[in-house]
Amino acid sequence: MAPPPKDVSLSDSREWHCLRTQTKREHIAAAILDRLETVEVFCPRISQVKKTRVGKKRFTEALFPGYLFARFCFQTDHRQVMHSQGVSKIVQLGERRVIPERIIADLKASLPQGIIESPDLSIEPGADIEFITGSLKGLNGKVLAQLPAKNRIQVLLEFLGREITVDVAPDAVLLAENH
Repeated sequence: MAPPPKDVSLSDSREWHCLRTQTKREHIAAAILDRLETVEVFCPRISQVKKTRVGKKRFTEALFPGYLFARFCFQTDHRQVMHSQGVSKIVQLGERRVIPERIIADLKASLPQGIIESPDLSIEPGADIEFITGSLKGLNGKVLAQLPAKNRIQVLLEFLGREITVDVAPDAVLLAENH
């Protein structure tokens, strides 16, 4: 559920701006700016699965690394915004620094929760996978289907000279190295 809009009385003078942030500190800058009464912040994020040394892990990062959007009155609030922790500068192209309201509205509409869930591409049907956990660890197989209702995938593997299908959690497999 979205928080109530901030200080609606200033909405006529506030405009959207793109802010450059320090690397990997978009969330910090957004949290600090969000505490300011006259500033509205939008920092869209993406959640995606990445391979780590210990297996797969889902990470949530900024959709636009190094940037976030803030709605404020430039004339009265730009100094406070610029000197907030994590903010490097207000992005501008020549004299233009305002992001049209409709662009932010469209972006927000396409990301109702402010986050996009990127599918784990290693579990697409037809993908060659390797089991990384459990009793099947080290075996290879081929993804037959995704079973989203159960948050499982169906995998075909050869075991003891026979082809069998098993349903496993997506976190139990990685894309096979041999492809």
